[in-house]
Amino acid sequence: MATKPHTDDPAHADRAWAGYHPRAMAPAVVSVAAMSLLVWTGKWYLDELSGLADRVGALALFVIAWGVWPGLGAVFLYRTVTFTYRLTDRAVLIDFGLWYPPVPPVLLTEIQEVRTGAGWFSRLLGVGWVELTIATGTVRMTGVRHPEAFAEQIRAAARQETRVQKASAE
Repeated sequence: MATKPHTDDPAHADRAWAGYHPRAMAPAVVSVAAMSLLVWTGKWYLDELSGLADRVGALALFVIAWGVWPGLGAVFLYRTVTFTYRLTDRAVLIDFGLWYPPVPPVLLTEIQEVRTGAGWFSRLLGVGWVELTIATGTVRMTGVRHPEAFAEQIRAAARQETRVQKASAE
């Protein structure tokens, strides 16, 4: 016996999930690693750093070079755990965690444009951002793995929802 779908169900049906991919932190990790390496080895080839180490103490420079890593690790954990992007049959639900203001659901019928982009290094790693433009502004989802594919899923869902809304209005 076939059952008729329940059309007044308030629950959203999931179509796709995305989140902040760990690869998105690679440019920051590479930059911090290069700066740390420069500070750790600079005593041998940078006279100014060697003089600073003599005045402040080599241990102080060593602590500064290591001190950025726990902060970078905290940012990495926060973003990979809390940044979630959920595409449903009616909206895109975006959550950046408790340190950011809540983002209202972006209804598929309100989306005017979906754009993607990435820096050159992020593009090599296959991560980037997806930006949704609606009448009240834009929302950018960062750190998305395969942003073009996720953007195309959003575009297809928006086209389908717009067709459904038009059909139900007739």
